[in-house]
Amino acid sequence: MPLHTKKHIKNGIVALWHITETKEELQTLLPQSWLDSLNLNRVSTHNLAARVLAHQVRPDFAPLEKDEYGKPYFESEDHKISITHAGKYAGFMLTEKRDCGIDMEEITERVRRIVKKFVRKDEEDYLDEDLKGMYAIWCAKEAMYKYYGLKSLDFKQHLKLDYQKLEETGTLVGHINKEEYNQRLELDYEFFDNYLIVHTV
Repeated sequence: MPLHTKKHIKNGIVALWHITETKEELQTLLPQSWLDSLNLNRVSTHNLAARVLAHQVRPDFAPLEKDEYGKPYFESEDHKISITHAGKYAGFMLTEKRDCGIDMEEITERVRRIVKKFVRKDEEDYLDEDLKGMYAIWCAKEAMYKYYGLKSLDFKQHLKLDYQKLEETGTLVGHINKEEYNQRLELDYEFFDNYLIVHTV
């Protein structure tokens, strides 16, 4: 299926792909140079779809690589990227000369089991909004984690999301505080179907 959505943000692009193809069909949508950089026996359908989406957005760029922390990047270009996938969707974000982070989740009951691992005391107002609130915190923190890009972040200790009543779409404010690193981030979010997508602004 073609792109599901594509929107332009400040010096960047956010795009979604609705995965209806088989793994084999997705392979036919990538040039050989991209396929050569992958272990096709091990790469998942979700990861393959994310690469197809990246190539659709910027077909002129070289294949995706990953740095020592597992963060994706384009070898030959001065752009920052982030990828995500959940359920039947893959997401891709590209920005010029600034870091970025994107996360998408399918909203299910399973998040209840891990709430205590990522929700701070000063974020508990979100729990009044039940699953939507839980996923708002989780997705926002995943997006911030990807923005930071160096791993070693504790979701309760180092990441904080200011409370704001949730709508179908909007902007949240998050904070990364670890030792000497302190960053305030705005994060756009959107609920659609049974999914939530959050990305840095």
